[in-house]
Amino acid sequence: MSLLLLGKKDPSVMKALHRYKKEIFKEGELTVREKELIATAISITLKCEKCLEFHADAALEAGATRKEIMEAFEVAMYLVGPSAVIWSDMIDHYIEESE
Repeated sequence: MSLLLLGKKDPSVMKALHRYKKEIFKEGELTVREKELIATAISITLKCEKCLEFHADAALEAGATRKEIMEAFEVAMYLVGPSAVIWSDMIDHYIEESE
């Protein structure tokens, strides 16, 4: 089920998910930028394409540099090994695109 359909069929669940995300990704001991970089790395390890797009874009919006995104990718690649390389084309988009 897509999140769009879930929102139509059970909007209370989507509202709860949104509140949870908003709570988790607010400024705290970690900045929003740092949290989005962590989420970018986790997205790579989970092989979640939509998650990667969402969190890498959010990291850039929160002030992350393309070098920081590259380093987050490198950490993920170290942890999961060569299987993370399948995401290298997507990561290239965030590292090489002009700002």
